[in-house]
Amino acid sequence: MKYLIVKGWLGFGDRLESLIMCVKFAQENNLQIYVDWTDSIWSHGEESFYKYFNIVNMPVLESLDDIPADSTVYPEYWKDKLKSPFTQEMMDNYDPNNILTNYLPKNPTFNCDVIVYVCVGKRLLYEDIQFFTNVFRVTDERILDEIRKRKSLYNLSTSIGIHVRGTDRVKNIHKRELSIQYMAVNAVMNGGLSGLKMVAVGDDKESVELWKRFFPDVKVLSSLSLENTIKKGIHNASKEELTLSKDEMNVDMLVDFFTLSSCARILTTFRDSRFAREARQLHPYLDTILRNE
Repeated sequence: MKYLIVKGWLGFGDRLESLIMCVKFAQENNLQIYVDWTDSIWSHGEESFYKYFNIVNMPVLESLDDIPADSTVYPEYWKDKLKSPFTQEMMDNYDPNNILTNYLPKNPTFNCDVIVYVCVGKRLLYEDIQFFTNVFRVTDERILDEIRKRKSLYNLSTSIGIHVRGTDRVKNIHKRELSIQYMAVNAVMNGGLSGLKMVAVGDDKESVELWKRFFPDVKVLSSLSLENTIKKGIHNASKEELTLSKDEMNVDMLVDFFTLSSCARILTTFRDSRFAREARQLHPYLDTILRNE
């Protein structure tokens, strides 16, 4: 084994959760890692992982072109498709021979040069992720500048951060409202009415309005994503359905993510939100992650 390619799919929380496992696997097996987030959810042509982030302090692959043509690949499906993104068609026509969906094991037995992992498989979760935060960096100055501004303007380090999950999770508005009611009570139990300021981020206008019924003084920091709300989830929107570029939407979402991660407490309207979970995990390490190297 020499190389690990990480193909993107699903939302940012899923991607980050998968990437953490992949970084651990690459470090333990001295593999060069390459993160290929050129799928339609993340990119409409120009966007990639490396437009916003970088991996440092470990072996990395600078380009897929650097992989020798005679390299063996697992799964074999990717042999002549290393540059191809994962697609909705592949997801719809799932074939276990094409997609590595199991955990990346601690004692691997892969007999190949290149491993291709897609962010739709099982993931190992880690209590301590410092191994990841030592190598993961935000490099896009637009994100870094906006986070610095928000930290200063809104005192995020002493605020409660709320992730208001959108319509991609619950289509039934009654169920969504019940979930938000439940989490509103939870927010009260966690100090939402005891003097702590509250900021909220989200990608769905209706859900944010529901939250504001319970907390009218909440400061909603999301903007572009709310202006582009669509029923199937904004990350699934086509180029034609967006009024702005995918790049602008990615930056907006990432600023919201690191805003949430900067807060003293992080709550979410859906308990299984990986977006919120990863924001909590990265919180102790933000000074390192947001240092542009």
